Amino acid sequence: MGGGFYSQDVAQTFRSTTTDAFAFDAHAPGAGEATRRAVHAALDPFGKKREVNNETPIVVALDVTRSRGDDTKLMYEKLPMLMGQIELKGYVPNPGISFAAIGDATVDAAPLQVSQFEGDNRMDENLGRVWIEEGGGGTGQESYELCAYFYSRTNAVRLAKGTGKKGYFFFVGDEGFYPKVDREQVRRVIGDELPADLDSAEAFRRLHEKFHVLFIYPNKGIEQRKADIDAEIKTRVEAAGGQYANVDIRASLLWNNRNDLDLHVIPPSGEEVFYGHKKSTCGGWLDVDMNIQGETAKPVENVRWARGTAPKGRYRVMVQNYGFKEPVQTPTDFRLEIEVGGEVKHFEGTVSRSGETGPASNVVVYEFDHDPAAKRPAPAARADDPYAQYSDDVILKQWATVIPAERILRIDDPRSIIDVLLGALTILEGTSTLDGYLGDMRGRNQTEERVAEVGRALGGLGPVRHVGSVEGLVPPPPPAAKDRGGRTKRI
Repeated sequence: MGGGFYSQDVAQTFRSTTTDAFAFDAHAPGAGEATRRAVHAALDPFGKKREVNNETPIVVALDVTRSRGDDTKLMYEKLPMLMGQIELKGYVPNPGISFAAIGDATVDAAPLQVSQFEGDNRMDENLGRVWIEEGGGGTGQESYELCAYFYSRTNAVRLAKGTGKKGYFFFVGDEGFYPKVDREQVRRVIGDELPADLDSAEAFRRLHEKFHVLFIYPNKGIEQRKADIDAEIKTRVEAAGGQYANVDIRASLLWNNRNDLDLHVIPPSGEEVFYGHKKSTCGGWLDVDMNIQGETAKPVENVRWARGTAPKGRYRVMVQNYGFKEPVQTPTDFRLEIEVGGEVKHFEGTVSRSGETGPASNVVVYEFDHDPAAKRPAPAARADDPYAQYSDDVILKQWATVIPAERILRIDDPRSIIDVLLGALTILEGTSTLDGYLGDMRGRNQTEERVAEVGRALGGLGPVRHVGSVEGLVPPPPPAAKDRGGRTKRI
């Protein structure tokens, strides 16, 4: 819960003698692969709150799903620099940092990990215990709202010292959040009993009462987003032993709960390929069939014809909910990836909108003609782009509903994350101006390109004033803080 001081010597010694950062493994002898990894007990949020005694509480909440797992490793590498600059320049007084790791509570085994607030080298150990699961559901959303709810319960306002000053909270990620804080996820992951689902906007509002909340957003082009989204299907198919590549035709179905969805494909012969007839005489094969017993929240099904085997003619692809396995019978969203002759299409849909199961729930997703001898034209752009909801503009528009636009800090290079975080701290705290901080960056030999990027990200920030528990912007900014002696050195 804070206390002590951060030693650079201890930090470097720890890194030179510790080779198992991010490698915590709760594997029990004889346990199956599905139970091999677990959250470290020190980071498990279940039944816990995080209290803080430091004068400046800081939370760094890092997305550890597929697209952002390396950010946590970068934070671990640069933590000595972060703490060294805070001490050397006096950016904030007596900081205590809690690290959070955010996954997806709909599918991941580790949707939320949270460390205690610490001001000394226990931070190194805490961060190194994080399980970088690199999961996520491939939906463009992660459980940021669950993290917001957890920390809104933290005693992090410095009222005890009579200042009324809040702490600082940095989300680092590139996805949207779910619109509701799911009460069942709260019960399962955190241990609280909520009477009903909580609007995510309310969870963020409560978080703002305790912290200055900011979002550091590494920009990502739509092609990279598509690759990350599509990788989830490929990963699940291949992990389950299915054939993803070298096919004439492939239909891969992904959903994110324990219900028993089934993939049906009717080839030109009419010999339907499904769970009751997994191999057809024309070469079709359902080689992955999951959730017969509701065994996983990250299922996939796969029907494919190997290259050179798919007959000419018309195909129909359907999705069915064979049966509910979740305790609450609600509609299930799904994603379907269909490859025909090397051309890949993506579809999204919902099954069991009114609680149907079996044939009554059938959703016809796509019908197409396949001719092995035909030369395929280049795929045409679709007006109903299934990736549209994952664009930067859509994601940032959602975040702007819960965080002021000037506190959404966009960067291009993830290596700027720590520089932006430091700059936001000193500007909001009022210990330096933006120009003063950029000068500090030059003093530690950062490139002009990096300095310019950080300047763009922080250009809309200004310091806050503290009057009791009421806070607001302060014009004009105060002069830069006096250096604590000596030349700034690169740490």
